[in-house]
Amino acid sequence: MSLKHIKCNIFFTIGWLSLTLFLGCRSEQNVESKIETTRSEKSPLSKLKTNTNTNFTLDIDDAALVELDQWTSFFILQKEIVKLEQNNANSFQENEKRISTYFKDLDLNIPKVFNTNTIWARLKVLETEIYLYNEISNSNGTQELLKTARENIIYAYQNLVRQINKTHEKATQGIDK
Repeated sequence: MSLKHIKCNIFFTIGWLSLTLFLGCRSEQNVESKIETTRSEKSPLSKLKTNTNTNFTLDIDDAALVELDQWTSFFILQKEIVKLEQNNANSFQENEKRISTYFKDLDLNIPKVFNTNTIWARLKVLETEIYLYNEISNSNGTQELLKTARENIIYAYQNLVRQINKTHEKATQGIDK
C-alpha cells in the first residue's frame, strides 16, 4: 500500500470513530425539550372563543366632540353600542339590513377632519364585528360565544374612539416653521 492509501484509511477510521462517538454522546444540556403545540382553527368563531379582558371605557375628547356634533349617524351607532355594553336589547341583533343602514348613513355629514382612511378602517372592523355578533345571536350561539362577540365589538369601538382622538389631535396641531 502506498502512503496515500494509508492516509485515506486513517482519515476514514478517525472520521468514523468521531461520528459514532458524537452520535452516542449526550449531555445534561442536550436533553430533548418538550414543545407543546396547539392546533389553530381558521374560522372566525374559533377566534371569538379567545377571551379579551379589556373592559375599559375610552371617551371622545371634548374638542373632538365639537367636530363630531353634526355627525348624527355616529351618535346613533354610539347609543346602540352603549346598549350592547350594558347587555340590553339592541338593534344589532335584528336583521342585517338594519346594520348595513347604520354604516351607510355614516357617509352622511362626516366631518372633514374625520374622513380619513384610518377612521374608515376602524369603522369597517367595527362593522365586521357587529355582523359576526348578529350571526351568532341569530344562530343561537352559546352565551360564552355571544359574550366574546360583544366584547370584540366594544374593543373595536374603543379602537375607533382612540383613532378619532388621535386624528383630531393631529389635525389641530399647528406646524410652525
